[in-house]
Amino acid sequence: MKIKYTWKHLDRSEAAEQYSNEKLERVTKYVQKVITCDVTFESIHGEIHANLNLNADGNHFNAHNQNKDIYVCVDGLEDKILSQVSKLHDKKSHH
Repeated sequence: MKIKYTWKHLDRSEAAEQYSNEKLERVTKYVQKVITCDVTFESIHGEIHANLNLNADGNHFNAHNQNKDIYVCVDGLEDKILSQVSKLHDKKSHH
C-alpha cells in the first residue's frame, strides 16, 4: 500500500514512516483496493496530531489521534482505522 506522508512543523522521520507502513499494512486485510492513503503529522503546542485519510473500496475513512509520542499516535490511528474498516467489512460480509 502506497502511503503519502505530510509533515507540518516537524522534521521528517524515516523511522516513523517505516513504523506507520508496518502498522497500516494490516488495513489491507479488510479492503480490496486502496485508492489513496494520506497521513499527516503536525506539531501543535508541543503535541503531535496525526490524521489519516483513506479511500478504499469506494468508501472514505478518517482517523485522528494526538499525543506527545509519535509512535503512540500511529498506534491510535491504527486502532481507529481498523475499527472503521472492519465494521464495514462485517456489514458487507453479512449481506
